[in-house]
Amino acid sequence: MQRDDIATLVCQCHTLGAAADFAHEPSSYPGTADGSWGTYGGHGTGAGAGGVGAGASMGTGELEQQQAARDERKARRQASNRESARRARARRRGQLDEMSSRVAALRAANTRLAVELNRVAAARAREARENARLSAEAGALRERLAVAEAAAAAAVAQGGVGEGRRRR
Repeated sequence: MQRDDIATLVCQCHTLGAAADFAHEPSSYPGTADGSWGTYGGHGTGAGAGGVGAGASMGTGELEQQQAARDERKARRQASNRESARRARARRRGQLDEMSSRVAALRAANTRLAVELNRVAAARAREARENARLSAEAGALRERLAVAEAAAAAAVAQGGVGEGRRRR
């Protein structure tokens, strides 16, 4: 396709209001099936070679159909992107809600564990005090027993405690 043909097509498209789409959307270029012009400057082979491409013979109706098809694809793509973004936001919102409820549950569990820890620590302190009291009492009883055993042994050694007190 020659430069004059390209300029003519661009002018035709511009009158249809499609020049901006051609400038930014390679798939909208007439020519080969993949939307490219083929080869530039008339060199090589392909739909653009030889000076006449498929785009050169397009009428205004075909260009309008192509534009309508592009607009429809663009609208579908935009709708798909909006839906995808909506799903992503909903997914993030759900994840945030799940994390928030998990944080609340963990905080409640932490509070319960702190209360239980305080209760167990207080019980341990009570048991430690009771253990110390009982140990002191056991030590005092051992001393009293040792004194009583020593007194009993001394009494037995002096002449028998318990034998002289029998009455008839």
